[in-house]
Amino acid sequence: MKKNKSSDFLLILLIVILVGSFIYYKTDGRYLMNSRSFNDHSSMSNDSNNDDSSNINSNEDHSSMNMGTNTSPSMNGNSNYMSMDKSNGMNMGSTDPNATPVTKLVAQNLNAPVKTFNITAQVANLNLGGGAMVEAWTYGGSAPGPEIRVKEGDRVVVNLTNKLPEGVTIHWHGLNIPGAVDGVAGVTQDAIKPGETYTYNFIADQPGTYWYHSHQQSEVQTGLGLFGAVVVEPKEETIKYDKDYTVVLHEWNINGLSKKKNKDKFNDKDNFNSGNLNNELVEAMTDVKYNMLTTNGTIDSKHFDAKPGDLVRLRLVNTGNTTHLLTLLGIPFQVVSLDGRDLVGGQAMNQTLLPIGGGNRVDISFRVPDSGNVQLVNAGPDASQPNKRVSVSIGNGNSTGTATSDNPNNYKLFDFMTYGTPQKGIFNSGSTFTQTVDMELSSGKAPGMDWAFLINGQAAPNIQPLVIKEGDTVKIRFVNDSNDIHPMHIHGHTLQVLTRNGKAAEGSPVYLDTLNVLPHETYEVAFVADNPGIWMIHCHNLKHAAMGMNMMVNYEGISTPFVVGGTSGNHPD
Repeated sequence: MKKNKSSDFLLILLIVILVGSFIYYKTDGRYLMNSRSFNDHSSMSNDSNNDDSSNINSNEDHSSMNMGTNTSPSMNGNSNYMSMDKSNGMNMGSTDPNATPVTKLVAQNLNAPVKTFNITAQVANLNLGGGAMVEAWTYGGSAPGPEIRVKEGDRVVVNLTNKLPEGVTIHWHGLNIPGAVDGVAGVTQDAIKPGETYTYNFIADQPGTYWYHSHQQSEVQTGLGLFGAVVVEPKEETIKYDKDYTVVLHEWNINGLSKKKNKDKFNDKDNFNSGNLNNELVEAMTDVKYNMLTTNGTIDSKHFDAKPGDLVRLRLVNTGNTTHLLTLLGIPFQVVSLDGRDLVGGQAMNQTLLPIGGGNRVDISFRVPDSGNVQLVNAGPDASQPNKRVSVSIGNGNSTGTATSDNPNNYKLFDFMTYGTPQKGIFNSGSTFTQTVDMELSSGKAPGMDWAFLINGQAAPNIQPLVIKEGDTVKIRFVNDSNDIHPMHIHGHTLQVLTRNGKAAEGSPVYLDTLNVLPHETYEVAFVADNPGIWMIHCHNLKHAAMGMNMMVNYEGISTPFVVGGTSGNHPD
């Protein structure tokens, strides 16, 4: 019988492919992201019919964040999570065929008032002030996008239509909502493709200040303008505010930016005087590179109306990557809430700087004086540079004499570890935990990366998940071994701060979703595993997350039909 050479060739080719795939799987285990750098995204090339947006850029190209491998055990010894699929994508959920899909974890069918928001993700030309125009990616044609303000107990329905050239999502930062609507591409949903509409549906049961942003190419898309504020007003007000305003900060990288001329003595980089600020903090703040800081979408001064004697609440939201130092000039104020969670008590303070890390929110209150207005300003290296000043006035009249003569760099830093009235929290010094985890935060080389940001010496995709079960009490020890600031954010849960550098918290219990860990600090925090799902812990300097500082928190028995990377089009960070 004559041999069929064509069949032999096909057989040999098949063997080569199988052997190559096996070697790739066993030696590397990384999944293909098919990612694009910030510059790739911001250029909005001609094939997406957006060829004029190259005026936004980043300082480095890097790969999109990878979420894990299946070649080593999980952080707590369970290897039944995170697996490769046939498209070379990574499935982040349980491999148990009897597991509950994350898509089943939805809001209860309560008879709640419904608040519906129809939002379009779209490209928009924005005037950021000072002659700076930018072609941004936006929710609803502005950045920040529309404020979602609802009452506690409302059912929130958001219909997001995507008119961008690429996929998009909405992540609800700080809201402990059901796992199905966390908005992480490849984990709780597929990225919403151009032309599609996706609906988020959840109960707003946490009063406070939160925000939303895309968790598809999160660093890139949030930077381009996909962010907005969420305010959940309490069902029953314990304090009646005469005025309630939201202040949203955002950092931009814009090419060809003409510097705004300003002769204010606090806006001259050459004359920057760090005052009493810690040099290590100043250096860490300046490590994040950007050239414009907007307040509610502009570098120009903002004004909010208020009458003398009015009690005002300001909700300060940092949607950027670096830490900003904010204060009120010439008037005492009280910190009432951190990350949407109220503090107990708390004395009025003056000449105090509020460090607000990436993703953090700080709510303050004050009374408008009988004469003059109140100024919200920033301090530190940002305030010394053109286009990076915060300048918000509240109330009528001119600024007070103190407001125009003070150098806020000489103010003390607010310390939430000692602020407010001591009260028993969820956890205390005698608490026991079902799991205790150390997370050492650092930077260095990692497989396939010249430089990465690391958790326990590993960068994603080589960080295995923390596997927990409902009812667990988990203590995490964050150790920052670096000179960088790492705002560590957990999805779907609330962290109680226990200790800093070995010393227990002394004031009001402090509950956060984003802990701003400064250089060489060590914190112990804890949370209750009360929200089943597949969640993330990551640095909310989103560049750090995209370069490896992210990992998963998996509840036992929860699976997902979605994958990250490969041909899926899902790239969460």
